Amino acid sequence: MASTRVFSTSWVLFSSSIVLFATLCAAISEYAPGLSEDYYGKTCPQAPAIVEKYVTKYLKKDSSFAGAFNRLQFHDCWVQGCDGSVLLNSTATNSAEREAHVNFGLRGIKEVDEIKAALEYTCPGVVSCADILILAARDATVKAGGPWWPVALGRKDSRNSVDLLADGNLPFPVFNFALLTDNFARKNFSAREMVVLSGAHTIGNTHCNGILPHLYNFTGGNNATDIDPALNKGFAAFLKKHCPQGNRTNTIFIDSTAGKFDNAYYKNVLAGKGIFITDATLITDSFGKKLVTSFAQAKSTFFEEFAAGMVKMGNLGVLTGSHGEIRKKCQFVN
Repeated sequence: MASTRVFSTSWVLFSSSIVLFATLCAAISEYAPGLSEDYYGKTCPQAPAIVEKYVTKYLKKDSSFAGAFNRLQFHDCWVQGCDGSVLLNSTATNSAEREAHVNFGLRGIKEVDEIKAALEYTCPGVVSCADILILAARDATVKAGGPWWPVALGRKDSRNSVDLLADGNLPFPVFNFALLTDNFARKNFSAREMVVLSGAHTIGNTHCNGILPHLYNFTGGNNATDIDPALNKGFAAFLKKHCPQGNRTNTIFIDSTAGKFDNAYYKNVLAGKGIFITDATLITDSFGKKLVTSFAQAKSTFFEEFAAGMVKMGNLGVLTGSHGEIRKKCQFVN
């Protein structure tokens, strides 16, 4: 009888462990209602492969598109949710998100349209532009050497896009640590997740527009020699050569290993080589500096948390079911 009791107790503990493990797995893989990893399994099973094929094509032509696709997901999801609204054109009566100050230099719109055309040829009226953005960001990250994460699909496309909503929701490149933390908190993201997702700046390039406030008139005194004191002086001189005062349109790689998704971004920030004020500010806060130091030392931790952050972001404000539409062309409502 004693051995039977031991067996029974062990079985209960084992069963409890299974339930706990299943619960944890469910929590980790939880998606917004209406989304699933096999959403197009019957209606367009080729969809993920088609997106991947085109992303590969673009990155072979220009590796900086990895950063462009990451930016598109963030700039879409942070404004009224992951609904493809960032792709819409302005109309005679409405200025769309793409015209917002914070979306200066946004790239990848034409490429997403090309992917959409291929999907429409294969599976007409099935795959949303919003889902293309989510798939492209993941695939581009992986192909640049970054982490893989599961992608849930089933989003519908929004019929609305307003520039003021973008400027009112997305963080500007001049934000300090407190403003960044507040901005992310409004989307239910922690300060830690903010520092993690800032690591997207490890790939791609940028226009000088967002860098100039870092290099000139930093304190607003109309002084061209007034540089952000957080910047490494040699790096500041390097940036000034590529971004002369007043030049908003020159482009420069965003990271020392801009074609590769790695943790060099955090090493650069620690060395005073953050390309935006939002990068340099991460080490002005003790908590932020501790995280930056940690991610600079442990790439695997950064990769794991970045993947989780992108999954979480993909759940923001999604339209499913009868809400929204499947656009035939991503830049236009049907």
